[in-house]
Amino acid sequence: MKSQLPLLPGETPMPRAPQVQLDDGTNCIPQHYLSYHHTIESVETIVADISYDSCYLLFVDEDNGGIFIQVGIIGVDNYLSKAELSKAKQGCKKIVYGRRWRVEPQLPSSEIIQTAYLALLKAREHEVRELVKYNEEDKTTTPFSCHHDLPLMAMSRNTNTDDDDIALPISRLQQVIAKLEYDGGKFALSNLLPLANGQQLIVLDYVKSDSTQLPELLTLQQLNVITESASENAFLFSFIDALLHLSQRHVEEHFEFKGFARFSRHNSVKKISQLSARTRHKGLTEDDKEFAQAFKQNNYETDESRVPKFPKSRLGDKLRSQMQAFDIASGILPRIENKNRA
Repeated sequence: MKSQLPLLPGETPMPRAPQVQLDDGTNCIPQHYLSYHHTIESVETIVADISYDSCYLLFVDEDNGGIFIQVGIIGVDNYLSKAELSKAKQGCKKIVYGRRWRVEPQLPSSEIIQTAYLALLKAREHEVRELVKYNEEDKTTTPFSCHHDLPLMAMSRNTNTDDDDIALPISRLQQVIAKLEYDGGKFALSNLLPLANGQQLIVLDYVKSDSTQLPELLTLQQLNVITESASENAFLFSFIDALLHLSQRHVEEHFEFKGFARFSRHNSVKKISQLSARTRHKGLTEDDKEFAQAFKQNNYETDESRVPKFPKSRLGDKLRSQMQAFDIASGILPRIENKNRA
């Protein structure tokens, strides 16, 4: 008898759901033929099988808004002075918490895992942005941090650059690079190569310090930065892009569910395509009209549960105006909110 891959907590097969035999002879029911009824206990069970960096904790909790996943980060305060940082590294660590990522009860288990992945990815991005220090006017700043006053920036309108077309001499580029610090380490210009369409490849040497913590930096010797133009501003934005790419690659390779690194680039795109072709083709259900109808109804109910409301407010008026510009022939339109806003 062929073995059957087990379902996860919160999963129920639809009546008459088809089974697919995999290459190794085991049978499975693909996720799109399952119904989902997740509780905090089932989400906890799934998240307990996720592993990443031990400094990043994945919490599952619920409040009046429902179930959520939240990242806790254990480390050293990113805004300490060098003296405070050295002292803190010898003592207790600090824990901070990221935003809450909502998990709907009817969310497929795969999407719950991907929600945890995204939560870790964005929590790490938040850290990366804070760890880029830029020395300006004898002060250490964090220009890529997420904590800047965005409403103030929008209302003051004084942050636009006028140097987009100004080529950066190598001497000035070296001065800009010398102002940068990342996770305690410093950079130096190693090479500069012109590319097509005005782009440049800037190769930076990286020298870590005793305070460097991010694991991808411990063996990093050089960082490649591809700029869209030769200006100072273009270089700085491309610089943070390169650092965020490093961070994302670390999460891709080390985020695992049940020991499987789903987002690793060691996974074969061809084999993923073959698995998709085997488990998602319409021939699995086209001869079963009763199931096809039930499948369509199940998808509709799931989509309907996600439909938002048109608020009776300025935002609601804006949304209606946006939608009226399109000929929307399918999908479920937003519901009209019954009560007036105070």
